[in-house]
Amino acid sequence: MTALLSIAIVAATLALILIRPRGISEAWVAAGGAAAMVLLGPMRLGDVPDVIRETADVLFFLAGMMVLTVLVEQAGVFEVLAEWCARIAGGSGIALFCLVFLLGALVTALLSLDVTVIVLTPIVYAVTLRRGLNALPFMFACTFVANTASLVFPISNLTNLLVYHELAIGFPTFAAHMWLPNLAAVVTNLLVFLWLFRAQLPRRFETETLAPLPAVDWWLLAAATVLAATLVGLFALGLTHRPLAWAALGGAAILFAIGTAGHRIAPRSLGREVAWPVLVFVVGMLLVVRGLERGWLDGASFRVPANPTAALLSGVVATTIGSNVVNNVPMTLLAIPVIERTAGPARDALAYGVLVGANIGPTLTTYGSLATMLWLAIVRRRGLDVSTRDYLRVGLLGTPPVLVAATAALWLVLR
Repeated sequence: MTALLSIAIVAATLALILIRPRGISEAWVAAGGAAAMVLLGPMRLGDVPDVIRETADVLFFLAGMMVLTVLVEQAGVFEVLAEWCARIAGGSGIALFCLVFLLGALVTALLSLDVTVIVLTPIVYAVTLRRGLNALPFMFACTFVANTASLVFPISNLTNLLVYHELAIGFPTFAAHMWLPNLAAVVTNLLVFLWLFRAQLPRRFETETLAPLPAVDWWLLAAATVLAATLVGLFALGLTHRPLAWAALGGAAILFAIGTAGHRIAPRSLGREVAWPVLVFVVGMLLVVRGLERGWLDGASFRVPANPTAALLSGVVATTIGSNVVNNVPMTLLAIPVIERTAGPARDALAYGVLVGANIGPTLTTYGSLATMLWLAIVRRRGLDVSTRDYLRVGLLGTPPVLVAATAALWLVLR
């Protein structure tokens, strides 16, 4: 009975996240699912503090990075980077597309895919609009590179961070396994898009329309410096196996103090800009999955192939399909207990395969990744008519070769 009830709660939670009746936030759906697990399922109220304590590093890291990136955006750092891309392109539409794609890959790898989608997408839209370019190829570049370039570091994607934290994978080990699949995914994605959008990318654009760069004042320089120092801190902590949250919170606190002292930020306004419900979503989904694990998975048996290649392919295929049915973050959380029950070389192959499927696989559909859903809302608010059919066409043509390239590269790394 407990097993059936746990499965029913998970199914209802995932369905509501996908449907979002009356536009209700995924965070509150996850919180409702967690409450149901506590009130009706195998979880107890006393388990909630335990889950929060266990994931404190993830939650504090997310909070720190969200505050930091909002402050860096307000200082104009990302706008300057995008305008520099337009100047370096020298009037070449193809060069600008490549530079935007590479900038998106860099931002995704170092700051996370959400920064690329939420922050970089509107800036790139403005940059292309000022030059009279068709913004659509550049917008698709932003959302796809946000997902396909998010394999390389634990900090690049929430799915990575969850697997990294829950399975206690070392930062250097994670990066050593994923840098080649990430590179293969980015290069393949770029080549596919250059072919797919070849008729929409102009050979030349007018350089006379270049807008002046945002003023490089003390606030922008301070934001860029603190951001760079935070990234150095993140890598240093990762390499020495210390909590990543220290660098994220430290960078956010320092830049907040500088901005407040210099009267460049309003604390209340900052509070409204940060997506705090993400933290509720993470805790809620963790409680839902823990309830499923306790109520059903503890007594269930899973037949994961012992052969690493077969386990790798199983992870990629299962999470690609699952992410496009229930969304990639819940799918990753559901996969973690299965990975934990897998032994030997197959465990690593399955874990990294799950991330390839959960990060790249969701680009097939508009609802596979939360980042893609956010992107779609952003571009539609700016008047770009991107229908589900239009997106599916790009996803069906662009995702499979990228997925195959990343999987093949990961197989080579694991040999």
